[in-house]
Amino acid sequence: MTVRTPLPHRRAFSLAWPAILGNITVPLVGLVDTAMLGHFSNATHLGAVALGSTVLSAVMWLVSFLRTGTTSLVGRALGSGRDDAAVTHAQRAALLAVAIGGGALLLQWIAVPALMSVLAPAGDVRDLAIQYAWIRMASVPAALVTLVISGWFVGAGDTRRPLVIVATVNVVNLVLDVAFVGGLGWNSAGAAAATVIAEWLGLAVAVTLWWRAARPATRAAVRRWRGRGLRTGWRRLAAMNTDLFLRTATLYAVLTFVTAYGARLGPDILAANAILMQLMLLASYGQDGYAHAAESMVAREVGRRDVPAFRRAVAASALPAVAIGGVFTIAYLLASGPFLAVLTSLPEVTAAAQEHIGWVVWLPLASSAAYLFDGVFLGAGRTREMLVTMLAAALLVFVPALLAGLAWVDDGRNHDLWRAFLLFNVARGVFMGIAYVRISRAGRWLDRAHA
Repeated sequence: MTVRTPLPHRRAFSLAWPAILGNITVPLVGLVDTAMLGHFSNATHLGAVALGSTVLSAVMWLVSFLRTGTTSLVGRALGSGRDDAAVTHAQRAALLAVAIGGGALLLQWIAVPALMSVLAPAGDVRDLAIQYAWIRMASVPAALVTLVISGWFVGAGDTRRPLVIVATVNVVNLVLDVAFVGGLGWNSAGAAAATVIAEWLGLAVAVTLWWRAARPATRAAVRRWRGRGLRTGWRRLAAMNTDLFLRTATLYAVLTFVTAYGARLGPDILAANAILMQLMLLASYGQDGYAHAAESMVAREVGRRDVPAFRRAVAASALPAVAIGGVFTIAYLLASGPFLAVLTSLPEVTAAAQEHIGWVVWLPLASSAAYLFDGVFLGAGRTREMLVTMLAAALLVFVPALLAGLAWVDDGRNHDLWRAFLLFNVARGVFMGIAYVRISRAGRWLDRAHA
């Protein structure tokens, strides 16, 4: 008689719940900015923050490999008992974060106006968006190094300390937003300044938490900055990060198109889409909780070369991931009105958001498979498949669906946009599911166990 090993549901849940809470607080930076400006300012400042946040999000999304790549490499190294290699991976990522952050500060004076000229026509919205982005750029170096530290924690199977970090950032941002926007009337500039202060304080908290949690041997390894292990291995890191960068760039190109297209449809549609995008991001970060759990467990089991445990980790994360998507869909279905009322009291913006919110209602459930497989493939280091499936979803589904809607469906251009975005997220899950089956049949999940 064969005794089945139980699925690691408790382990998955212990990793997922702090990640869910922490991830949900991440878009609160945008939600708080949106809510404060939606009540204490006007559609011009609200649209400016939407466009300015697009630029900042571009930087953070495009370098999100600093977190995901660190988690995958550190998790697999720790899983195989190579603690020094894990430290070296994190050191390389930290050096890269500092370099990218410094480069962003130098290039912002040219890059930000150039990007804004593409995203919006000349006028008050564009000018205020440039000002907002320039202020927010001061937070980038702190945010990037914090990504690396959070990546270490998740790779080490610790999602509670990242929760403390993001909670600190968002509580401080909330308090300062109320003071700067609601109290002092600094509008979009005040929202940007609040975020800058919060991000640097978050980095201080992250460094403190890491140092206190690290073992003496780990601290000693960190001090060896000039060791041979740090001077080598950059090619492997570059290959993995290039896949993740291009994959994220593709995703962000789709999201940026949604914002830019809305800007061409008028300030009310732009502001409404900004609110709908915040609701979508809120759900996506919540769904990423079990993706982070899968990522952490998969990285460890791949490092240990334990295929049965790898499969149990995926199974333990799958059903809850879909269930969380369903919960968000039901919540938005039943309470979309109150959600919109919290975010804005502008009548024209509210009306435009209510007209199109149906697409956002179904996005969490439709996207659940994509978020789960993101965690699985990241943990296993299968970044090339992530890139290929993202490109396929964008080029073979999003673009054709948008063009078909514009040509043949007579329900408004913004409806065409959101329909194509919904189908894009469904396609991501389907394509990665096909890749998962193919790799499983070939028995190749351990190919990158010691990367």
